[in-house]
Amino acid sequence: MDTLSPYAKHSFVSGTENNSWSNMFRFIPDGSRVLDVGCSTGRFGAALQEFKACTTVGVDINEADIAEAKTRLSEAFVFDIREPGARELLGDFDVVVFGDVIEHLPDPRSVLRAVHELLKPGGAVVYSIPHMGHVSVRLDLMDGRFPYTEIGLLDKTHLHFYDRTEVLSVFEDSGFRIAEELPTVVSYPEKWLTERLSGMGLTPSPGYFAMLASTDAHVFQYVGIALASDELAPSPRAAADQLMPQDEMLAKSNQLIVENERLEAQLRGLYERIARIRRNPFAAVIFEVRRRFRRG
Repeated sequence: MDTLSPYAKHSFVSGTENNSWSNMFRFIPDGSRVLDVGCSTGRFGAALQEFKACTTVGVDINEADIAEAKTRLSEAFVFDIREPGARELLGDFDVVVFGDVIEHLPDPRSVLRAVHELLKPGGAVVYSIPHMGHVSVRLDLMDGRFPYTEIGLLDKTHLHFYDRTEVLSVFEDSGFRIAEELPTVVSYPEKWLTERLSGMGLTPSPGYFAMLASTDAHVFQYVGIALASDELAPSPRAAADQLMPQDEMLAKSNQLIVENERLEAQLRGLYERIARIRRNPFAAVIFEVRRRFRRG
């Protein structure tokens, strides 16, 4: 039998704020029928049942987690919702919850598209997705490190990494529109950031801190609610066409070569004019007067 997952002891504390479970909790209407995808041991679903009178069904691929979830939830199954027969087994729902799960899926768009069949009219997806662009990850990368962990932003089982653009993309491509967000925020004091950067030989400017604020650097998780659109997007959008570093350097080098050739051509033309003047100054003056007359 499987051992409990690293997420098994995560618990819900009523009245807390600025964590993924408390923020998702606010989006789920009282009395909803809820499917918790990746429910682990069912603690979040149990909180929905206790505090919001929801009926919660949980699915997970860890047998040990589900054995415990069955003691807390209305129903719980060892089941991968990518498999056929999900609606027949599970029924339909007012809300489908993906609490820090989407980043673990090999093909999140296909899973979200399949969720349409499980939602009642007016149904929604409530989600929490870690933000890869959090300042802590940026600093690690600047320091030359990418330290995988058991849980958290750099969970070693994450298959995809998300920023705001990719969060919007994965839902839009799957036939949803994000209606509201309430992200979790973990801010680092400027003094601490200055000390960390100083250890790398860098001195931050006011513009650096402004850039962090404008690029969601203190957002730890994107948490929100997405409503099913009238129609599915015809196909997922293509990945951004961004040059790899070596290709970017090659492109820049090619630009410099072209610019250098242009300047060399101008310089050759200048040398030729100087040579003409030296050979026959009078003729050169007549040539210049005629050229300017034609231009005028």
